[in-house]
This record gives sequence, C-alpha cells and structure tokens, in this order.
Amino acid sequence: MKSDHPTFEDHRGSFTPIDCKGWDQTNVCLNTNKYTFRGMHYQTDPPQTKYVKVIQGSIIDILYNLETKETHFFHLNNQESLLVLPVYSHGFLTLEKDTIVSYLINGKYNPTSEHSIFWKDVPEIKDIVLTYCNENQITISKKDLSNS
Repeated sequence: MKSDHPTFEDHRGSFTPIDCKGWDQTNVCLNTNKYTFRGMHYQTDPPQTKYVKVIQGSIIDILYNLETKETHFFHLNNQESLLVLPVYSHGFLTLEKDTIVSYLINGKYNPTSEHSIFWKDVPEIKDIVLTYCNENQITISKKDLSNS
C-alpha cells in the first residue's frame, strides 16, 4: 500500500516522518551537505528511545547523558546502527554529502517537552565536532543554535 508522507525541506536537506508498526514514529533525513549537524535533542514527556541507522554515508553520532553529564560518540558508517536510550540527548554530524539517516522513535512526539542542548555549550561535544570540521563549515538549523 502506498503512503503519502510529508517531507520537510530546508537548507540542510530533508526530513520525512514515516509511520511504522511497533514504533511511534519513523524518520528519514537526507543531509545534502557534508558537516550537517542535527541535535542535541531530547524529550521529557514522554521520554523517547531512538534506534538510529545510517542508510547511506557516515556520521559521528553523539550522546550526552543527562544524568551523569558524560559524553559518548560513535562513528557510524553505511548500514551501522545505534540504540539511544531516553537518558541521552542525541545529535549527529554528517561526514559525507548526501548522508541518509533513519531513526525509529518510541515515545510520541510532544513539541512542548522537546529540548535541545547547544553543541558548543558542552566542551566535550564541541571538541568532538571541531575534530572533524571547523565551525564555519557546519550546516545547522536556527533551532539548534541555542539551548531550549
């Protein structure tokens, strides 16, 4: 059965939420530019678990533990995946043009409890990102330029 899923496009590429049984939301995001940064996002009510998979390209996937304040990162290549538990704020930096990332989410989206951490406000995250590129190379949304 064919479904018509809305696709949202901006200067970073596109984002498509897709319905998938067993998960509350399935997203596919195409990142047209190398060094596109998405994150560091988390939701509190309800908290969300994410299953992140690189469909094409490669990313640096960054997790920030909201309880312990520890930062972890993983280099994920084409077809590699990672489970992100609700205790983490999550983000990623693309390392190639036209990188496609899919993520399944448990926990219905609630815009009033969505939060983000500005990547430069956590020294470990800033160091990780700047290991791969310099700040003026990053493609980022206005929303991700501050804490919320």
